[in-house]
Order: sequence, then structure tokens, then C-alpha cells
Amino acid sequence: MLLARVLGGVVSALVGLRYGLGLYAWRVSNALERPRYETLAQLDGGVEVRRYEPYNVAEATMPAKTQRAASAAGFRACAGYIFGKNRVRGLFAKAASRPMAMTAPVRMERSARATRMSFVMARNESLRSLPAPEDAVVRLRPVPAHAAAFVRFSGPPPSDARVDRERARVEAALADSGYAAVAGAPTLTYGYHDPFATPNLLRRNEVGVYVRPRA
Repeated sequence: MLLARVLGGVVSALVGLRYGLGLYAWRVSNALERPRYETLAQLDGGVEVRRYEPYNVAEATMPAKTQRAASAAGFRACAGYIFGKNRVRGLFAKAASRPMAMTAPVRMERSARATRMSFVMARNESLRSLPAPEDAVVRLRPVPAHAAAFVRFSGPPPSDARVDRERARVEAALADSGYAAVAGAPTLTYGYHDPFATPNLLRRNEVGVYVRPRA
């Protein structure tokens, strides 16, 4: 009986520690810099249409495969870049490489041909100031100002089937709005929190598509 109580206390303490660390990770992620946008419309089903300002990304393109397989490989490549797998440019650089600031969200663009994983670069960085990637699969590119519609949900990183369902939900909401999905546009999947430390209940995911105003 005593052993059972001790074990129960240990389990309760571990669960409390896990969620305490998870809540801390959630708060840290919420404080990260994000791209600036304005909300253009709120549609049925919790779908939000946004207008984003331009920003830069470090991006890795993976062949078409399951989203989770492509995202794992792309995440490793992009994470390597921001953690220092890069070359600082300039004759008078003080260091050979440097880490990048963490931001949110982690972005994925999935089409029939490929999945592109990207990390958003901080606003105080330009394409000229950013160090060059050492990994040939990583490239830096600007994302121009654009409009997109998103639906938000919590949980673990979504499966391909979940992403497809959420995109269908977005397109259904767009059907009765003043916006339409851009023809041939990839599916956008955004993750705002660490999938390892943050409890799934607190994780923010979004699925969306680029949109344009209807004629």
C-alpha cells in the first residue's frame, strides 16, 4: 500500500513537471516574432482571411511524399541553418557562422510535386545580411505581400488526411465569400509551437491557401 502511494506520488510529480515545462514552452513560443498581417475577413467555420506584409524565409524543398516525411527532412535542414550551419558574408565578418533568431510559424507549402518547408527570418534581417546556407538544399527567398485564408486548430502536427480535410473546410467557406483560392495554389500548413515540449492541447496549427478577391 505504501509503495503504491509512493509510486502514485512520483507519477503525479512527473506529470506536473511535464505540463509545467510544456506550459513554459508554450509561453516562449507565443513570444516569438511572427510575420505581420491584417485580418481582411472572418468567414464561416472559423476561417480567417489575412493580408501579410512581405518577409524572408530559409526554405528546403523536398520531393513529393507524405507531409510528415517531407517535413522531418526539411525541418532538419532549415533548423541546421538557423542554428549555425551557415557562412557569414563579408570580408570583415567577425565569425565564420552565426545562429539566427527563432521565429514563428514553421511553414509548409505542399503541392503535387513537392513539399517546401521554411522558417521565417526576423524582420531586422535582409537577404543581404543573412548568412549563406551551407546545406545546398536550403535557399533564402523573399515571400511577397499576399492574401491567404486559414483555419486554426489544436493538436499534434497534422497528418496528410487532416490537412486535406482542413483545406476543404477553408475552400467551403471561401465559396460564399468575396475571395477565391488562387488556381493551383499549394496547401499551406503553419505550426506555431514546439511539437515535442508543448502539450498537443496547447499547440496551434493552421491550414490555408493563397487567395485573391473575386472579380
